[in-house]
Amino acid sequence: MKKLLLLFSLLSFLIFLLTDSQIYCQTSGMKDSIRNMLVEMKQETHVKSLVAGVWKGDQEILTLALGESMTSVPADIGMSLRIGGISETFIGTLVMILVDKGKIKLEDKISKCLPDLLAADKVTVGMLIKNTAGYKDYVLNKDFVNLITQEPFRYISWKEIINYSTSDGQLNFPPGTQQRYSHTEFTILGEVLEKATGQLMPELYEEYIFRPLNLEHTGYSKNAELPCPALHAFSSDRGIYEDATYWNPSWTGESGPLYSTIPDLGKWALKFGKGSLLTPHSFDVRVGRPEGANHSDPYFASGFGVSNGWYFQNPSYSGYSGAFGYLPAKELAIIIFTTQSEENKTEGQAFQILQEITKKLMPENAIKF
Repeated sequence: MKKLLLLFSLLSFLIFLLTDSQIYCQTSGMKDSIRNMLVEMKQETHVKSLVAGVWKGDQEILTLALGESMTSVPADIGMSLRIGGISETFIGTLVMILVDKGKIKLEDKISKCLPDLLAADKVTVGMLIKNTAGYKDYVLNKDFVNLITQEPFRYISWKEIINYSTSDGQLNFPPGTQQRYSHTEFTILGEVLEKATGQLMPELYEEYIFRPLNLEHTGYSKNAELPCPALHAFSSDRGIYEDATYWNPSWTGESGPLYSTIPDLGKWALKFGKGSLLTPHSFDVRVGRPEGANHSDPYFASGFGVSNGWYFQNPSYSGYSGAFGYLPAKELAIIIFTTQSEENKTEGQAFQILQEITKKLMPENAIKF
């Protein structure tokens, strides 16, 4: 009997070693493949800098920084950067946390908090987070674009943002009948959350997300300040190539107020993708396809896109280009940010790189967008 037990133990140990070895080989192969692709695409795209991270579950596969933050200042993986639309993955989660805690209801009409707002008696909290409320997107307003282009350091209030969307008294469509992405609706949502809870948005993020997840290098931008060291971004939006790092981010409203680092975003991606802060029902609601949305792939969930199994965001503004992707089936997170060079001033490079990686390394799960 002892010999049989010893033999069983040895076999179990060998199986463990073989399995562990296979996992290591797979991980090592993925690390080398992605690193090579990132180095190659940094050269091909001629971006000024590229910072990236890859995680599988709790295991870090790869982090790297290529290029320069500023002339003769190397980019570094720990540098702060503005995460733009990835902020929407946070607000989508925050809403569902507050629902779980009974602070708000998705069925609540926003007229309870904003009685004077256009169509407030027909719009619900749930419509705002799913972009089915019908409010026009203020970033498509030519006067607004001219304003922030001419005065990039100017503070833009929520009131101004919402007014650019609603001043003509018209919606894109009757609330709840269609879905169309609108930055305006996240800003309206921020105002609703503040009035419903009696807390400011920075306080809500800190209490319910940043502190519980120990995101020490993630925060809310109340002004143009960015924690040092910062990854500098450059833009040619005003006709010249210039440093845009400290342009005032207030114009993004609640669609892009957060800053972070690549390591913190990797930590967030896993918790976000698994719904660690939510009840199972709220997680399903957050990732689900809303009524009124088209039935093709991809679709927009609650502050992020869903395509071929991936949850993703693709921010691009003021010289920063980002890509945030989480594949729940493989617990795989890929985060990429690039900055514009004087040679290549095109936008959206980071997301194109993410798409290329998924296409080559996992064609069955390529992001289609």
